[in-house]
Amino acid sequence: MLSGHFVYFGVNWGTPVLFMACCAVFIFAVQKIFADYLMKWGFAMASKEIKVDEDLPNFFKSVKLSQADELIHENTNMRKNFMLNLNDPDTISRLDDTKVPKKAIQGTPWY
Repeated sequence: MLSGHFVYFGVNWGTPVLFMACCAVFIFAVQKIFADYLMKWGFAMASKEIKVDEDLPNFFKSVKLSQADELIHENTNMRKNFMLNLNDPDTISRLDDTKVPKKAIQGTPWY
């Protein structure tokens, strides 16, 4: 018995789904086949353990002055232009009183 359904190879509502599925299969295949090359070129997670310094002091005693000033200026700009406080005023005043740290946070502490 014929169903009356025909295969149609044109652009329709299912085309974006087919396109994304083909892209996902392609990316999966490339990651599996070329995993060693991708890791060597820096496009994969490192296989070595990341060293994390767990002995840092309090955040306000370990943040660099440049990063503290960046947060203070950002908050001041938002308050002046948009009347919005991004951070608590106590946090800003404490960052404003920050001194040079003995042991500073390396990298980006704003995550």
